[in-house]
Amino acid sequence: MRLRGNQSTARALNRRLVLDQLRRNGSMSRAEITAAIGLSAAAISFITAQLIDEGILIEGEAVQGAGGRRPIPLKINYASRHSIGLKVMVDRVIGVITDLETAVLAETELPILDTDPASVALVCARVARLLVAEAGSAWDRVIGVGVAISGQVDAEAGVCIQMQRFKWRDVPLAAMLVDSLAVPVWLDNDANAFAVSQHLFGHGRGTQDLAAIAVGRGIGAGLVISGRLHRGASGAAGEFGHNFEAAGRICECGREGCLETRCADSGLLASWAERDPLAAGKGMDDLVAAAAAGDRIVRDIVADAGTRLGRHVGALVNLVDPEMIVFGGEGVRLGRFLYDPLRRVLDQVCYPGTPRVAIDWEGTGWPRGAAALAIQHFFNFEVTGGYIAQSPELRAVERVA
Repeated sequence: MRLRGNQSTARALNRRLVLDQLRRNGSMSRAEITAAIGLSAAAISFITAQLIDEGILIEGEAVQGAGGRRPIPLKINYASRHSIGLKVMVDRVIGVITDLETAVLAETELPILDTDPASVALVCARVARLLVAEAGSAWDRVIGVGVAISGQVDAEAGVCIQMQRFKWRDVPLAAMLVDSLAVPVWLDNDANAFAVSQHLFGHGRGTQDLAAIAVGRGIGAGLVISGRLHRGASGAAGEFGHNFEAAGRICECGREGCLETRCADSGLLASWAERDPLAAGKGMDDLVAAAAAGDRIVRDIVADAGTRLGRHVGALVNLVDPEMIVFGGEGVRLGRFLYDPLRRVLDQVCYPGTPRVAIDWEGTGWPRGAAALAIQHFFNFEVTGGYIAQSPELRAVERVA
């Protein structure tokens, strides 16, 4: 069942309008909220009173000014509710539980021993329960669970259309989780989730046009255009790493020459093994350490990857003209060895000029992005997708604003 019920009521829509205004602008008085939204003063007073009673809004201190006492400001109590974010990796599920501003309260992970969808869903549910316990939270404070995966996703239906790593096709992962956890579940591509997080509360907060590039085991690009996440006609807009780069290597998607075969983790390790026989069998931790230690072969490989990646990001900039680019993912560990050559290319090829560039150094960027999938719905009535429990008993515990 799609998460439509609350959005059909004026109460739910108006609550989200108020919350989103405060998220965007910070503290505001009731009069300022009324002017911004266009509802009546009585309606705003009623809505804000409810939100204060529920602990979601708190009143600030009224300041005495030259014209007398100023209106009492209202602000969001971001600690009042929690969101769970899960990132499905190739060998494990990593998760965080956050407040409404994606500040991490607890994090944990469990291994994936079987890539069968039912087994992965079970691991996801176990991680979610561990997080609630570790944070000392309670399920009635959890607004929902966001799940980020690689591959093509129908976010509206909560279905993984395809993920090559697990050989998944048309897996309804959101629906599989929802009856187990009894809270709303959102599913999306991991790069899209990362973009949502950066747009709501990260480096891109306040921007309308944002490109979020995640580099690691794969390469994804989440796009926010005119304030809205762009998923494309078939949910494949984030698959940036499958742009053609150079022939000679087969990608996990089955095609030859994808960008990931040169610039993702597997591509970097393949290049290292080709150029240094002693590197055979080594992993990314070894490569990062070698770069830091001054290994000339490794630094050349990483710089080449940065140059290649920069050309593709530059083409993206010329196409959509974002205000900002945010880089994240496991690739941030390579630091300046990757990003210095990338920036040089951007300065050379970006026709409108290089946009602002930020790097998300947080190691929890992936699961925080997943947590933002639920949080964006809490604030924005225009966001669709998400699943609620299907049985009457579980539907009764739906926990959204």
